[in-house]
Amino acid sequence: MGAFWGTRVMEIVKKHDSGGLVWKRIKLTSTRKANAKTRLRRVWQNEAVLKACGVSDAPNAPGASNTESCSSAVKN
Repeated sequence: MGAFWGTRVMEIVKKHDSGGLVWKRIKLTSTRKANAKTRLRRVWQNEAVLKACGVSDAPNAPGASNTESCSSAVKN
C-alpha cells in the first residue's frame, strides 16, 4: 500500500441484526487508489502553499502584503 496508508481500508456498515455499526474490510480498487492519489496531491499542494506563505520572509513590493501574494497563489 505504501503511500496509501491513509486511504480508507475499512468501511463502516450498519448491520441490521446487531443494531450497531460494524467495520468491514473493503478492497483498494484502482478507482479508490486514483482518488487517493488525487486527494494526496491536493493535500500536498495545499501544504506547500501554506508553507511558502508562512516561511516567506522576503521583502514584498511596496503595497503588497504577504496574504495578498498567498491568496493569489491559491487561486492559480
